[in-house]
Amino acid sequence: MKKLIVLLLFFVSSMAWAQNYNNIVNYASLSLPTHGVKIKTNLPFIPGMTMPTITITGFSYGISEPISLTLAFYVYTTGVDPGNPANYYFYTSKISSSAAYTPKIYLSNEASKVVIYIDDRVYAQRFTISAFSMGFSEVNAWFQGWTVLDEVLTGTKTIEVPYQNGFKGDVFLSGNGVWNSIGNVGIGTLTPTEKLSVNGNIRAKEIKVETSGWPDYVFNKDYHITPLKELEEYIKINKHLPEIPSAKVAEQEGINLGEMNKLLLKKIEELTIHLIEKNKAIENQELRIQKMETVLGLKK
Repeated sequence: MKKLIVLLLFFVSSMAWAQNYNNIVNYASLSLPTHGVKIKTNLPFIPGMTMPTITITGFSYGISEPISLTLAFYVYTTGVDPGNPANYYFYTSKISSSAAYTPKIYLSNEASKVVIYIDDRVYAQRFTISAFSMGFSEVNAWFQGWTVLDEVLTGTKTIEVPYQNGFKGDVFLSGNGVWNSIGNVGIGTLTPTEKLSVNGNIRAKEIKVETSGWPDYVFNKDYHITPLKELEEYIKINKHLPEIPSAKVAEQEGINLGEMNKLLLKKIEELTIHLIEKNKAIENQELRIQKMETVLGLKK
């Protein structure tokens, strides 16, 4: 019985402290805002007075997107001269969106009242604003008489509120995709084994692969280059170049672009050395032929 009384007292106490303020103000306009959408609240810009959670839900007809914004903020003061209004500021302000509408949102102080400013100019928006607050001795009047106007933002202590969204667990994407709980993304597959697994084609203007061990060492004097005769024997037996994966391995396991580019460059550099050596041999051979022609009197 005592436990039941304690629970009831806790419930009543919580009800006294926690307040939901539904549909504080509704906004609907068929025109295009000239400046932006200013929500003038009656929340005091005073430290420690309230820590509200404000929701803005509706529809943006001009861009055909639903609106679902959740805003939270707190007014704080610096440690130096904390009672001076010049030292008040917005603290730990964040906003999240569970829909497709993510305009720039600002908080500002106008005449010691909090202003929420939507820096966007969209035709025919409509939304409702609600709030939840708990503790800090707020009064109902703070959540009444709000207005929504098309006005320039003229307050002080203005900040742009950063967006922050988080996901946990597996997030499934349309088209047989997933962002799984360990951070791997699969496109066209639900079982990604790398940070990005794509079962399909990729089209891009540029792909940058970070790598190390670039094979400029091939041009060092102490680098041993495989003689062409040995290379010929290797190819006859294995049907592919040394260090280059066979067609079967490439088809079964795929290839690492960074490693493959290094290997291909290495083979090009080795081929370049062979060409240089062969060119020198041809030039020496031509010199000997010219000398022989001169000795035999065949060259005029």
